[in-house]
Amino acid sequence: MRFPVFVDLRDKKIIVIGGGNIALRRIQTLLPFGGEIIVIAPNLHEKLVDLFNKGQIGWLQKEYAAGDCKPGYMVLACTNDRTVNYSVYLETKEINCYRNICDCKEESNFYFPGIASKGEVVVGITASGTNHLLAKNVTRKIQQELETIGVV
Repeated sequence: MRFPVFVDLRDKKIIVIGGGNIALRRIQTLLPFGGEIIVIAPNLHEKLVDLFNKGQIGWLQKEYAAGDCKPGYMVLACTNDRTVNYSVYLETKEINCYRNICDCKEESNFYFPGIASKGEVVVGITASGTNHLLAKNVTRKIQQELETIGVV
């Protein structure tokens, strides 16, 4: 079990390796928190292309290469390639940043939470990286509750 922490991401670089569905979901969750998100991927999900075109994210259109993670305060490995994700893990372990490796919770030093929020209230939910469906369902129920209690 891990201790929940809420960090200030404003003006921090968030490097996302991969441009598919997992990257999209995580970026959509991160956007309201104000980090500078840079995606490194040869191709992007069409919704990420929209975010790039609107100037909400940066995009380096290329394959991941050693050294790409160095400027990251937080790095997310969101590819379906175990070799790439493991390389990101090794690099980020050396630079001691926040890292989430989508296909290996043991290589991550934080779990990507479900987020329920309204107004100034932000709730992070995790099932310790073991049951994503449970975390998703709890997140949805808490979000519904926040909507009904009139949090401003």
